[in-house]
Amino acid sequence: MPEAEPEPFDLDKLLAYDTIKEVRVLDRRLGFVYYVVLGMVIFYVIIYCFIIKKQYLDREKSNGFVMTKVINPSYANDTIPFDIFDSLTNPGESGAVFIPTRVLITRDQSQKDSCENPGYPCESNAQCDTGDEIMTGECKNKMCVRRGWCPAESVAATTTEIYKIDALKYDLWFQAKVLFHKFQADTANIDDPSPVYYPNKKANTYPLHDVLRLASVELEDVWKEGAVIQVLSLFDCNLDADIFETRLEASLIDATTGFNYKHARYYEEGGEMKRDVYHYYGLRLIIFSTGLGEMTSFAQIVLQTSQAIALLGCAGTVADIFLQYIVPERNHYIEEKIKKTEDFGDDN
Repeated sequence: MPEAEPEPFDLDKLLAYDTIKEVRVLDRRLGFVYYVVLGMVIFYVIIYCFIIKKQYLDREKSNGFVMTKVINPSYANDTIPFDIFDSLTNPGESGAVFIPTRVLITRDQSQKDSCENPGYPCESNAQCDTGDEIMTGECKNKMCVRRGWCPAESVAATTTEIYKIDALKYDLWFQAKVLFHKFQADTANIDDPSPVYYPNKKANTYPLHDVLRLASVELEDVWKEGAVIQVLSLFDCNLDADIFETRLEASLIDATTGFNYKHARYYEEGGEMKRDVYHYYGLRLIIFSTGLGEMTSFAQIVLQTSQAIALLGCAGTVADIFLQYIVPERNHYIEEKIKKTEDFGDDN
């Protein structure tokens, strides 16, 4: 039996063109599926995208600068006034502030004598002998005797005064400004003439106990050694209406090593140079300012509208799938929906 000749390659079949034929199917099931999907698309676009998510808005996140003031006086050891001047001798950079919680004061230090130095612990004189003729090799009260500023600072010595500061009495006034480069607009509260206290929606002043609460920090846990806390001042801005709301976020960075620094006040007495040393322990607040701006955008409206138009086609697609693969009458539907024409490109 001779083999059948293979069909010649037909470019018309390869490049066949599919056109759309609309078939009106009288079936309530199909109508129900179509309009349910159509309603879901409309709900998603209008309710979710435009009303809930507000995707017709263009958004920008930008950083700004912030200045912080410490207001309200406090007390040390519950009785001694500790005013703002005493609180702000810290060597701070822009965008940070220091709140003292404990202060060690060693007065009348001079360099004419040697004294026990807590920075050099020892068990015997041999551990203190450095071979230097100027340095004494004496070990006293488990501390090496050294030449330097005496009396040395020591929490166990009567020459060092210890003050516990009631830092919870302080309030923090944040003054910030944020520039939105994309929108060519800015927002700020630096012109506020007076503090606006939390929980006002435009608050610029927060009591320290609220800042610690936001950072999940208890003052009693950190007052001795101090802590480093990061604070973020956030501006939520509606640039269409030129209004904003503020809120504060805080997180603990380091409470193990804490934060402390020394400050000395030098003076001359009887021709001899002396100093008083103030050793501050406390809360180092590192502060940032961030703005979240939003404005109505024509491009976003066009994008969401285009998305809605594209999604409306999903209703017809789901209805086609329903009748081609699910309903018992699917074969009849396919016969009416898909028709093949004769090969108009056949030259024979």
